[in-house]
Amino acid sequence: MDKAKEWQLELLMEKLRSKAGQFKSFVESAKALRMSLLDKRYPVDSVEKNQLQKCLDILQHSIKVTSLQGMVERLESVTRQLGLKFSPGGSPLDWFISSDMFYLEVMLESTGGVKDVRIHHEGKVEQQSCEELVSCLSNGDFADFTAQLEGLASIYQLNAEKKVKCKAFSALQSLEADLATLATFQAFIKEPFNLVHKSPVGILEKRRGGHAMKLTYLVPPYDLLDQQTNSSLPLSVQEVTSRNLGYSVMVCMEGSAAHKLQTAPLISVNRSPNGKSSPLYAPLSANNSATLPACFALRLNNPMPMCLPLVRRIQQITEMECGDLSTPHPLLSLVTQHASTGQLDCANNRGLFVVCFGSLCYFIETQLLVLWYTRRGRCNILNF
Repeated sequence: MDKAKEWQLELLMEKLRSKAGQFKSFVESAKALRMSLLDKRYPVDSVEKNQLQKCLDILQHSIKVTSLQGMVERLESVTRQLGLKFSPGGSPLDWFISSDMFYLEVMLESTGGVKDVRIHHEGKVEQQSCEELVSCLSNGDFADFTAQLEGLASIYQLNAEKKVKCKAFSALQSLEADLATLATFQAFIKEPFNLVHKSPVGILEKRRGGHAMKLTYLVPPYDLLDQQTNSSLPLSVQEVTSRNLGYSVMVCMEGSAAHKLQTAPLISVNRSPNGKSSPLYAPLSANNSATLPACFALRLNNPMPMCLPLVRRIQQITEMECGDLSTPHPLLSLVTQHASTGQLDCANNRGLFVVCFGSLCYFIETQLLVLWYTRRGRCNILNF
């Protein structure tokens, strides 16, 4: 590069340096934008304001949190999107995320790190320090933090007064305590297969912050295939919980018609003289139950195709509705949609392809199963 071009490049860079100081930082620009939105002299359309706020939130979520101010702004953004209240505490390092039924006290460090997160439910005296919330905030996993806040808020989605809603968390806690007690009776089961498929509650994972209690009741063999290493995984509690394998349900509470629900644990351990233990169930009474506009629910982690007679049998036993049965579909059609995550349907003339040594293509109809198998250029059609 000759001297003339070097001088031109240097002059250009000098112009850029001189103008760089005139631009405001992102934080200052966002603050000025918010102040202009609050200025009453210029009417702002509500739709445009919401769209602008959404854009600001997207920009905020794309920025890595590296400071105290960044952490506070991110917490405020998440709280606002969930319709909760965000307010300062007694110091610049203490902040509260609250609803009418619970609040979180987030204690920060001067560097933007998280020292502790405490949960307080309405009607409870003690606060609970939550390691799961501290961990997800420390790791910058705000998606998990949002999911946990949604889980906590969902407990109180009841059409009732505040004093009635206070009993919702106690009822859910009592049910979780009883399920944990039942799990102690299967401690003698050492074989993981029997623990999952032939025990009272399967693999039980206790409540973690805003994540509900989880019961894994089925682990299909295909879930144990590791596609990355082309190997089979061992069936163990560690593998199932760490890799989120199998079919499971979340123990939740949902709004419904009035039901009499427990507000205290009902199961105790009865020990016989010969050393055997068995569960002892206490009846519902005025001291351990309350009438709430809610019901306990087991929420599937994935939709499951099920025969109508089996659904009706479950409804007969539980005396509760399991879902909308007004628009049933052929079982094979539901199985096809479930296996292909909604991409295929046996009502269409499209196959379900499986790659295995050669290639397999299944055409499933309501009355007929056709298998088209191709390997090394050969095709066979099998009817069943």
